[in-house]
Amino acid sequence: MCGIAGIWKFNRPVDRASLERFTLAVHHRGPDAYDVWTDTEHQNPDLGLGHTRLAILDLSPAGKCPMKMLMPNGDELYITFNGEVFNFLELRAELEAKGYRFTNQTDTQVILAAYHCWGVAALKRFNGMWAFAIWDPKKRELFLSRDRFGVKPLFMSVTDSFAFASEIKAFCQLDEFRPEIEQEVLPQLISNNSSEGSVAHTWLKNVYRLLPGHYAIVGQDGNVDISRWWETRDNLPTVEKNYQDQVAACRELFLDAVRIRMRSDVPVGTLLSGGIDSTAVASSMAYLHRQGSLGDRVQADWQRTCIATFPGTMIDESYFANLVVKAIGAKASYWEFSDAVVLPHLIETVWATEDIVHGIATPVWCTYRKLRETGVVVSLDGHGSDELLGGYAGYLDLPMHKLNDGLYDDFHRNVLPAILRNFDRCSAAHGVEVRMPFMDYRFVSYACALDASAKVGGGFTKRIIRDAMKGIMPEEIRNRRSKIGFNSPMIEWYNGGLKKFLHTMVTRDSFISQRAFDPKRYQEIVRVKESSGWTKADWGLTLELWSKINLALLDEMFIRGVQPAQLYRELF
Repeated sequence: MCGIAGIWKFNRPVDRASLERFTLAVHHRGPDAYDVWTDTEHQNPDLGLGHTRLAILDLSPAGKCPMKMLMPNGDELYITFNGEVFNFLELRAELEAKGYRFTNQTDTQVILAAYHCWGVAALKRFNGMWAFAIWDPKKRELFLSRDRFGVKPLFMSVTDSFAFASEIKAFCQLDEFRPEIEQEVLPQLISNNSSEGSVAHTWLKNVYRLLPGHYAIVGQDGNVDISRWWETRDNLPTVEKNYQDQVAACRELFLDAVRIRMRSDVPVGTLLSGGIDSTAVASSMAYLHRQGSLGDRVQADWQRTCIATFPGTMIDESYFANLVVKAIGAKASYWEFSDAVVLPHLIETVWATEDIVHGIATPVWCTYRKLRETGVVVSLDGHGSDELLGGYAGYLDLPMHKLNDGLYDDFHRNVLPAILRNFDRCSAAHGVEVRMPFMDYRFVSYACALDASAKVGGGFTKRIIRDAMKGIMPEEIRNRRSKIGFNSPMIEWYNGGLKKFLHTMVTRDSFISQRAFDPKRYQEIVRVKESSGWTKADWGLTLELWSKINLALLDEMFIRGVQPAQLYRELF
């Protein structure tokens, strides 16, 4: 987890102070170091790169970005990079055999050498999550890439210059940038939580996301050529015909996905809920350790786990999480949920997630803060399994001939991209890198090639991973049918700790002045509910209201320039 930034002024020198402000806006993503670089040595002062570092591989100064690498033929390439290429050791050995020489122990130089050797084709060789920009001073060309499924964010702005950064908030620091809400796409964004994976426009005018599985080439004429390099359905393997053989293949793929994601020079841990997904990850880590098959560059300190508890509520899963702790010998820490702990960080969470989020992500933000406090820098988590393998109860009701299409869309466009965004921003706010074994492209491609019956059957969701984990995870969890999502208690909060906040928020100018929805309608809803109270039947309405309030809060902080701390004082 790092923060990247860059500016290309096209024949006008980049102001170093401006580049520094732009880069430091994402310093939370990389709290260990930061640096900026302008290409004066090649007489290209109009190009600058910035980086804030979360040191994970090669903790020495040799591992910092922006990074330069000299190629065997004398070419020089420069990179600023966020993410990890987990198969970097294997690629490095292959590239060394071709004559490439490495001066540090990072995966970053491997990316540079691979790009120099194979060009765009290198992307399909990478197993990981990333957003990076490579500058070729000889060609005067900037190459940007985002990983297959959009785990790592990358945003761009094209005016009379080109700028890119890891987060939207950075663009507000550019001297020439005037923040405005993008009204044309706003109705779509506030009514649809699936825009993250399919819509390039963001809610901030003139800021666009590079979509998952895409790359961009920026030329010295200012043209930005965007191409898609990954479509999962074009890369499906041939799967075994026998279900038991499929289970065995799934098991090996998943174990290897976990193994290579344990490569780290800093402590590794996991968020543990006691559900199938996080238990599969944590149990596989322990299994690989017992088998002595962890391999090279694996951090010995991997047993730490953080458990979110919700005492006295129906969403508390600590009983199941503790079963896993006992089974794998983990070092557990606990974060106890309460209104008093969570709500003071509501505004900070909106600032961190920086998008129109259809729900309050503060518990996630708080949990990663706790994880970092325990010394964990890298967390292996279970994201992606539900949308890939049919983990939601509603999938049980889908006709089998429609299940795979529904899962494919939910994984790539409708559901998962927004979840990835929320967990990326909430973990990045505390300098924690999240790695996701279920999102290993080999595992994803294999799962997408399976018949629907391998995913849902016999009354069970995620059938194949349950069977693959037999003998690895505790049986009581492997056979669990109940699923509890990591949701905020919106009903309770709207009736309690957020009641005054709602009343105040819908009367502020930032809410009343919005054009993408009818403010009076929601003012009336809040007025009525202040008397009658919010009930479980209002769950969808609570999310609908929150998306509008979320927009108004973004307006306050990003457009009107109200600092998060000041805004909190005004609203609470």
